Amino acid sequence: MLIDFHTHTFPDRIAAAAIKELSERAGIPPHTDGTVQGLKDAMKRDGVDISVVLPVATNPAQVEKINRRALETNASSAENGLISFGAMHPDYADYKTELKWLKDNGFKGIKLHPDYQSHYVDDPAMLNIISEADSLGLYTTIHAGIDIGFPDDVHCPTTRTRHMVDMLHPTHVILAHTGGWKQWDEVIELLTDPALYFDISFSLGMITQKQFLTIMGQHGSDHLLFGTDTPWDTAAHTLEELKKLPLTQEQMDDICYKTGSKILGL
Repeated sequence: MLIDFHTHTFPDRIAAAAIKELSERAGIPPHTDGTVQGLKDAMKRDGVDISVVLPVATNPAQVEKINRRALETNASSAENGLISFGAMHPDYADYKTELKWLKDNGFKGIKLHPDYQSHYVDDPAMLNIISEADSLGLYTTIHAGIDIGFPDDVHCPTTRTRHMVDMLHPTHVILAHTGGWKQWDEVIELLTDPALYFDISFSLGMITQKQFLTIMGQHGSDHLLFGTDTPWDTAAHTLEELKKLPLTQEQMDDICYKTGSKILGL
C-alpha cells in the first residue's frame, strides 16, 4: 500500500493558469496538469492507493468555499482514493467555528502555508489556529523551511518553528518537506521534539542520506510520512529515492503507509 500525504489540485477552470504561474515562479516543471483528474492519472501510473489533498487558502474569503468543496471530495474518497484536508487562513476570523465544523464533518486535518499566507508560523494568528486544531485532534500540515517560489522571505524557518513548538507543545503537527526544506541541519539541531510528524515531500534527492537517517533516528519512522508535493514531484521518483536508503522493511512500511493510515484512521 502507498499513501501520498502531500498533494495539491486546483479547480479545472483555474488549474492551467495556476500551474503556469507557480511553475514559472519556482522554476520547476509540473508533473500533472494540476487537476483532480491529473492527480488520479498520476496515482494510477505510480501505484498510489490514497492521496491526501492539501488545499491552501491564500485569503480568508476562500476558506469556506474550499472546505465545502473538500467535503464533496471526501464523500467519494472510497471510490477515488482522494482524502482532502481542510483549508484555513490566519486572517479568517471565526476559525474556531470552522475548525469545529471540519472536525464534525470527519476531516482529519488542515493545511497552513505561512509563505502563501504572509504570516510567520509563530505569529499569534497562526498559534491560535494550530492550538485550536490540536485541541480538537485535527492535524495541521505546515509548509516548513524555504519555499522555492518565495526564497527571500521565509515565513516558517526552523527557528520560528522551534518557537511555535515551545509555545504550544503540539501533538498533531506535520511539518512538510522533512521538517524544513533546505534547512535540514537546523531541523536536526532544533526540532528534536519526538511528538512532531514530518512528511518527506520534495526532499529526497536533495537531503543527504546522513541528514535523513539522523532525522528518522530522532523521530522514528512511525513519525515520517510519504509525500510528493504533486504536481511538483512524482511518487515513482520519491519511492525510487527512498529505496536507495538503508531502511528495514518495517521502516519502509511505516513511511509508505502505516503512519498515514494511523493519522487517517484507516
